[in-house]
Amino acid sequence: MDIDWWHPARPHLRRAALYALLAFAGLIVAAQATKQPLLDTPFKGNEVKYLIGAAGAAVLLVAGVLAARAAARAMRAAAGEGVGDARGSALALLVTILGYAIVVLSVLGVIGLNLSGLLLGGALTGVIIGIAAQQTLGNFFAGIVLIVVRPFAVGEQVVLRSAPLGGLYEGEVTDMGLFYVDVLTERGPAKLPNAGVLAAAIGPGVKDPDEEEAGEEEDQAPPSEGGAPGA
Repeated sequence: MDIDWWHPARPHLRRAALYALLAFAGLIVAAQATKQPLLDTPFKGNEVKYLIGAAGAAVLLVAGVLAARAAARAMRAAAGEGVGDARGSALALLVTILGYAIVVLSVLGVIGLNLSGLLLGGALTGVIIGIAAQQTLGNFFAGIVLIVVRPFAVGEQVVLRSAPLGGLYEGEVTDMGLFYVDVLTERGPAKLPNAGVLAAAIGPGVKDPDEEEAGEEEDQAPPSEGGAPGA
């Protein structure tokens, strides 16, 4: 598989890894400074430990935000090579949101805010949304996998066989979105759900010999002559 599209992302990935290590170090310092959440630690008598813990939490917050931004830039640079800047920006936004959420939850946990109610409400909301939008979310995450793994690229001729897609599709890939793959077939354009494409067998070898022979016979068959012979 061609991995040249990862080359523009490498500098951002290195920065993201460095910032992530700093954030992890800040988390360890903040957690070990007072051996308990900061809000549960009395300041009087623990001034030095309290300040060290607060500094660790600040490092966690700043470095975590920088790591999320660097990871988002890496995703934008990597995805933009294969699927375009618009979809690369969408993936970068998703990475940024997830990164910020992880950082915020980590900082709140170190400080000592009670997250049980928030996590429970978020979990219940996530389950309800996941059940209601199961097919949509399946196509979305399948689209992310296709963009990252890249079994094919825009402009390539592909042959797809998949039971969820209802059979065989052959044509040129004209677009790869977060929900659909657009394929231009002999019968016209088709929008294929990403989940079905991800479950499909891809390549010329998925065609049956009978189908190939039928296609060749169709191409070689002479055109039928219309009209009755003259009297």
